[in-house]
This record gives sequence, C-alpha cells and structure tokens, in this order.
Amino acid sequence: MNKIQLCDIYTCTQCRACAQSCPKQCISFVESKDGFEVPQIDPEKCVECGACIKSCHQVSLSREKRTPLFAYAAWSNEERVRTTSSSGGVFSEIARYVFERNGIVVGAVMGEDLKVHHSIATDMDDLFPMRGSKYVQSDLTGIYSKVKEYLQAEQFVLFTGTPCQVAGLYTFLKKDHPNLLTCDLVCHGVPSQKSFDTYCEKIGLKSKVAEVAFRYTQGWGLQMASRSHLVPPSKDGGYKWKNISPRKSYYLRAFTSGLMFDEACYNCHYATPERVSDLTMADYWGIGTMAPFNHPKNKGVSLLLVNSEKGQSIVRECPHLFVEERPLEESIKGNHNLSQCSGRPKGRDSYCEDAATMSIAKLGKKYGLTPTYKDYLRPLKRKIQSK
Repeated sequence: MNKIQLCDIYTCTQCRACAQSCPKQCISFVESKDGFEVPQIDPEKCVECGACIKSCHQVSLSREKRTPLFAYAAWSNEERVRTTSSSGGVFSEIARYVFERNGIVVGAVMGEDLKVHHSIATDMDDLFPMRGSKYVQSDLTGIYSKVKEYLQAEQFVLFTGTPCQVAGLYTFLKKDHPNLLTCDLVCHGVPSQKSFDTYCEKIGLKSKVAEVAFRYTQGWGLQMASRSHLVPPSKDGGYKWKNISPRKSYYLRAFTSGLMFDEACYNCHYATPERVSDLTMADYWGIGTMAPFNHPKNKGVSLLLVNSEKGQSIVRECPHLFVEERPLEESIKGNHNLSQCSGRPKGRDSYCEDAATMSIAKLGKKYGLTPTYKDYLRPLKRKIQSK
C-alpha cells in the first residue's frame, strides 16, 4: 500500500504543485464532488520520494504570512485603463512596470471555450484577457514549472492569483527569488469549472459566445455580459458586449451567497490580514469610513496592500499609479475575507446538483436567487453615475 497521502476533497485547492513536482509523473487529477478534482497517485509508478508532499502548501507551506506594511487606495491615472478595469486598474500598471523590464506576467484568462486557466503574457496586448475578475477556478496545469524556467533564466516574473495559488507556487519553488513578484487577490472562494459550464449551458451561452465578463461595468460593480466570437473587434481593438439579464445572472448571486465554492474555501488559511504575497489587490469597499476620502469613487478604487519591501519598491516606481495611504483597519472592515473565510451555507450540500437539473425559476426560489427590482435598477444607476 502506498504510504503517500495527498489532500482530499476537503483540503485540496487544486494548485497541482504535487503533480508538477513529481519526478515520476505518477500523479493525475480526477473529478470528485461537484466538479472539483483531487490528486490520485499511480501506485505502480510511485517510489514514495515525498516530493509531492513537500510541494503541498496545505502540508508544507514554505512561506510565512506577513502583516501588510501599507494599505493604499489606488488607481491608474490613465482614464481608459481605470474605467475598463474591475476597480482601479492597479494590476495593469504593475504589469506595465514588469513588461518595461522585459518581464512576463502570469495570470488567469478565459479561452474561447469558456474555460479558465493561467497563461503567460509578454506585453500589454497579451495582458487584456487577464484583466477583470473571473469567478471560476483557474486551471494551473504545468504553469508552476513554466514559472520556474523563467526564473532560472533570470527573467522578471509577476505571478497573480488567489492566495492559495500563490502559496502553492512558493512551496513548489522551495525558495523566494529576487526576480519574482507575487500578487494575490482578496478571495471569497472559487466555483468549479463544471459549475460554470453548467450555467453557460443552461442560459444558452455554450458555443455561442467567446467570453463572459462577470463585472462588465464602467468603474466597479457586478454585471455579467458576453461577447460573440462572430462579431469582430472595432477599429480601436474593442469588442461589443451584451449584458446578461438579471434573471439569467443568477450565477453571480449564487457566487456571492457562497453556494458553490470549493470545500477548502470554507476553511481557508489565507482569509486573514496577514498575506502570503508581496502585494494584495481588491475592491476598496468601505473607503472613507475611518478617514476622509476626498476623491470620486464612481470610476473605481482599488485596495492595494503592500506586504513586502520588494512590493513597496515597485509600487513607488510605477509612474501612472496613484496611491493614497489608508488605515489598514478600514480595508479589513470593508473586505470581510481579510479577516474570515466565507461561511458554508446549508444550501451548499445540494446546490451544484440542483443547478444542473432545475429550471432557473425553481433554482431561484429554492436558493433565494430570484432577482429583485434593485438588480434591474442597478445597471441604470451605474450608467447615470458614469456620465
């Protein structure tokens, strides 16, 4: 019997560091509950070297979490970048810094098959698909190994992802690298790709659209939209997006209710003020509650936590990035996942199965996902405020 015991469905975050570290390539991922996957060892190939265990951040975390040095309200000084980003456009400005030094950026993208995975960008054109929130778990197959190759070639790397994905990278690498900059997100939790596929199939998006946006707004806020692969980009490179109606946007309400997260998300080690990355980004909810904030908010304001001297030195050198120091307590109060993980609702036991079989109306009634009049008025209000 193989003595190596890897994570189960309640602890695995699917970072795949174990599989990428295995010298015998004897670890595969198999589907378990609700579309999430777990590692499986081929006992015929395994030599019980323990490399997989040493690379698992849930077992052997090699990176201490640190209290943020600074908390900033931040945004891009470039209007187009700011208004087309999920909040303030901070990610784009830090990426620009990296590209100007011949570096690469690693982050989540959605392919035209509507699958989310981590990819590598080498310039600002490549970066566009990485911008914007993706409320789906990103596939990290092979990406840690590629990052290691770039680092060994002494190329500058910016890696972005959820805190557990960043922790997985550090544990896989076994050490920090001076040419590695990491940035995590204040994460609520992640649904499986299967849950998103089920949703797209139910509302008729499969094979009809090339991309789905979860926050298609001018500034910040929640609004689902899709773009067709049949409509070419405009002369300025932009795409035509079509809003998804509040009735069909029940996926967002299920997400904010925590009904379809990975089981490990409900016991997340990283939902704390102390962070594993050099930088942390989020929407700045609750800004102005503990100290005056004398700037417009409607175009989007990012929360930027600087957790290392490396991160601070780079923030200082981003010429198009505006930052204003804020109380750390304010940012924690406004982002509850900086102090606690998402609660596991009772409906989590059955939601994913029901989402595949129930009508939208029945699903909404059972799980409280039916849109209210505020859901219909919110897009109109944002349109008025953006003028």
